[in-house]
Amino acid sequence: MSDHRRIVIVGGGIAGWTVASSLREGGYDGAITVIEREPACYDRPPLSKTALVDRSPLAALAFADDAKLVELRIDARVGRTVTRLDAANLSVLLDDGESLIGDAVVLATGALARVPSFPGAHLPGVSTLRTYADAATLQALIGRTVAVVGAGLIGAEAAAALRQAGSEVVLIDPNEVPGIRAFGPTMAEHLHGMHAAHGVDTRADSIAGVTTAGGRLRVALTRGGSIDVDGVLVGTGIVIDTALAEAAGLEVDEGIVVDDAGRTSAPRVFAVGDATRRRLPGDLAASRGHWEAARLDGRAVAAEILNSTPEPRGADWFWSDRYGSHIEVVGDMTGDGREVVRPGPHPTAFRIDGGLLVGACSVDDPMAVRAARRLIDRSVLLSADQLTDPNLPLRSLVPRG
Repeated sequence: MSDHRRIVIVGGGIAGWTVASSLREGGYDGAITVIEREPACYDRPPLSKTALVDRSPLAALAFADDAKLVELRIDARVGRTVTRLDAANLSVLLDDGESLIGDAVVLATGALARVPSFPGAHLPGVSTLRTYADAATLQALIGRTVAVVGAGLIGAEAAAALRQAGSEVVLIDPNEVPGIRAFGPTMAEHLHGMHAAHGVDTRADSIAGVTTAGGRLRVALTRGGSIDVDGVLVGTGIVIDTALAEAAGLEVDEGIVVDDAGRTSAPRVFAVGDATRRRLPGDLAASRGHWEAARLDGRAVAAEILNSTPEPRGADWFWSDRYGSHIEVVGDMTGDGREVVRPGPHPTAFRIDGGLLVGACSVDDPMAVRAARRLIDRSVLLSADQLTDPNLPLRSLVPRG
């Protein structure tokens, strides 16, 4: 068992919360304090899906209510921010002047929405989507006309949710086929086509600026013309929050640099989730920015603190929801190798390299991705014919045992 008696966790999203809950699951009986700038420690993925339009209360997204926090003996300081980290002394200073000292500090600072830079980005009605408050503000646009800027995961999900809730949606992205890096070319085209099929006006363009016009917003497009809307949602990416780590002198390179156990360059200071980059032999991995990766980071750090064995990671996995369909991706859909496609009402795409499966993407077929993940993790040799045969269940290709 660890000799740590107090753990301070900065950030109460899925990564930070998983550290806290996993410590308790693992038998840690010392003090745990989670400092979260939001009004609760809650799950973020629903913000661009159901919570955007169904008016879910914040309590429905929270990882634990007050009674559960008491049961777990987790001291959640919500609505508070950390203004300074002293890595040498393992102390943090809060915005209300309180100082907390731990036997270990875990940074789960995540990321912030990228602030748009086009003229008029400051106008009322131009929003980003990163917090529950953002989602609540955007609910005023249900049934009205909305321009969604950026067709990445957040933009695409938000466009779908708003459209299904009755809004007229214009989805603007400079790429003719957004999402190729995440889904591969075939699935990216298929998924982007779902927008038009559901009545979304898709534009391969970018915003030149926003002005007010007759009580509405006028969006000028780079390639000419303009559209009048009631609101603009900008989903053009995130900015990794490394401010505390940088000011404390930790190694930072477009993310807080960590090893497999989440250790930073400072003893007993760990980092997890979106804000991190993992050190590889001779290189640094890109920040993954997905829910499961953040959860597994939290499990790994808890295991390190508890001197126990971490949970195996397996191939990276993430999901997206739009128009009532559930999309899952495992592995890498744009790395080495080539794409092969299994036909169907929704195609399933695979990426193979030298007879090995390295990535898979499916719609409404979670069993296929589950089998694909096992095939990737076990390095099973496969042929393109096996993967593209719609009559051959993928699970039959997974070795027994």
